[in-house]
Amino acid sequence: MKLLLIGLDGIRVDLALPDVVAADPGFAEPDHPGDPRFAASGPPPELAPGNPGAPVAPTLERLAAGGRVVPVWMTPPTDSGPGWASLLTGTTHEENNVWWNEFVGHRLARCPDLLSRVFFADPRARTLAASTWAGLVDPSGPGPVVHTRPDQHVGGQHQLFAATDFGDGCRSADRQVSSRAAWVLNHEGPDAAFVYFEGVDEAGHRYGSAGAEYLEALRAVDEHVRFLVKAVAERVEQLGEDWLVAVTTDHGHKPEGGHGEDETVVRRSFLLVHRLGGAVPAVVADATTLGSHEVAPLLLAAVGVVPGEFRAGHPVGQVRDVASTGPTRDLRYEW
Repeated sequence: MKLLLIGLDGIRVDLALPDVVAADPGFAEPDHPGDPRFAASGPPPELAPGNPGAPVAPTLERLAAGGRVVPVWMTPPTDSGPGWASLLTGTTHEENNVWWNEFVGHRLARCPDLLSRVFFADPRARTLAASTWAGLVDPSGPGPVVHTRPDQHVGGQHQLFAATDFGDGCRSADRQVSSRAAWVLNHEGPDAAFVYFEGVDEAGHRYGSAGAEYLEALRAVDEHVRFLVKAVAERVEQLGEDWLVAVTTDHGHKPEGGHGEDETVVRRSFLLVHRLGGAVPAVVADATTLGSHEVAPLLLAAVGVVPGEFRAGHPVGQVRDVASTGPTRDLRYEW
């Protein structure tokens, strides 16, 4: 089974999939408390009104109708760096030491992403990562979260693509990522792929999540999702392949815009899983509410990737180092 994970930054699932959220009590309240250091200031934000009429995200709704949507709760700080580091590597903030988008002092080299885990399980595996945000894939950037694996990159076995066309902001960059990723998915069919879009997050910061601009960004990214699903669906149709398509987000957005703290509307995430060519694996069908660090292990288990390990008690990797307890929020140390 092949895996396509689509990352949609800044999605409010209550607006993208309102019926799913209303029907599952797991979406009502966070399943674990937030760190007091990242508590919201002021009263809880007012939720945006419902969106009657045509669905905002018809592709997501179609995937959900034939698949499974699992509630996911992010752990503050609800910023993109910590969120995607946790979602993609299956580790907590304390384990990967990513607390801000600057990635200062990160331990990502010790926390392989799910594409690398697929490769480690079988070195014949071919992987793809395409992203609007360079921090996830660019080796010259602050991360990256996805390991570059230069030996496989040189031979084309591991493909990395970071958007370059920001002439129209993240809108043009997302289109570039969508086009490139769909071509590779359709013609080469990598064994595991991660494709990331940032347009909704950009709209949320600029306009907030309560207005028409945010909904329009949701519609645009939903079309990118359709484009990617169509690319792999043709392989299922013509080659009889088996694909697991997953969609998730790192945080929502306040009605006035922004995120980073512990409001329910920004901590609420989701894992949508749809299998092209069969029923979703039992490990997904039986899943209940997840933490962000549980998403990658679940997807790996769904496609049959079993992690290797040293025998219990082996001292490999032990090091004396600064504790991964995160920032104190003392302004003397904020730069």
